[in-house]
Formats: sequence, C-alpha cells, structure tokens
Amino acid sequence: MPTLLHLNGPSGVGKSTLAREHAAAHPGTLVCDIDDLRSSVSGWEDDFVGTGEAVRHTALALMTAYLRTGRDVVLPQLIVTPSQAERFEAAAAEAGATYVGVVLDVAPDVLLDRLHQRTETPVTAVISRIIEERGGDPLVLEGRQQLLDLAPEHGWTVVDATDRSAALAALAALATR
Repeated sequence: MPTLLHLNGPSGVGKSTLAREHAAAHPGTLVCDIDDLRSSVSGWEDDFVGTGEAVRHTALALMTAYLRTGRDVVLPQLIVTPSQAERFEAAAAEAGATYVGVVLDVAPDVLLDRLHQRTETPVTAVISRIIEERGGDPLVLEGRQQLLDLAPEHGWTVVDATDRSAALAALAALATR
C-alpha cells in the first residue's frame, strides 16, 4: 500500500531537505513540494497565500494520481489548520494509500538558527519577508508550539530533526508501518 508521508513543521526545521533525502533513499517516491509548485505560478510573490491555496488543489490531484500508481509521496508542507491537513488525509484515503502525519521538531534556538542560516532562494526570501511582516521569530516559535500541541490530537508523530540521519531513519520506519 502506498504512503503519503506528510512532513509538517515550522519554517526552517528542514522539511524540504528531509523530504528530498527521504525520497532519494526510496526510489520512485515523489516529492510534492507545494512551495516549489507555487513558485511556478506567475505573480506568486505578490499573492503567496492565494497562490498557495490554488496550488494545493493541484498538488492534491497530483498526489492522489501518483499514489494510485502504487508509489509513495512525501509532502513537505507546513499546515497548522487541521481542516487543511484533513484534505491531505482524504486524498491519501481516496487513492487507497496510508497517510502518515509527522511534525518535525528541533529546539527553539536550533530552529531559529536554521531559519536564519538557510540558503536563500526566491521562495525562502518571500517566506522570510512574510514571517518578518507577521511577527518574526516569535511567530515561528508560536507556530512550532501550535504544531506540538496539535500533534497528539491528530495522531501526528513528532520526530526530532536535530540529527538528520536519526530523523531519516525515523521517517523510513514510519513510512513502512
């Protein structure tokens, strides 16, 4: 049975990096990075949220179709609204796949260091701008705590992403159960 492995977590925790590394270790796995898809839409920088919602619909269709081929999908995507996460769970179920929700976590000081030290791309530059406009580091830490609070009630497993090798091993184990 294919798996939709949803890597949730605050900005800078390493969702995209771990998604790519997990997929590389599991040939045939699709990395469905909504932020990458978003940046393919003209004008996305000026309508980040609106473009993200439109692209999520596209990503859901893509993931569902790919899961139906019997192959796995890894989704690095920050979701703090449970109804949004339920859309991905429903897509997995519709495709006859298993949904595995994971919240990646690191200590607050490590998170902020990673966030501020990550390689700047057009996407990370816009995300950094939005974070600053909406409250900066305190917003990121608040979102982290929100996810940790939501995890138990939604059955999301919290994975310590401090050590990348250990995190990848934990993700591999979760994706195969």
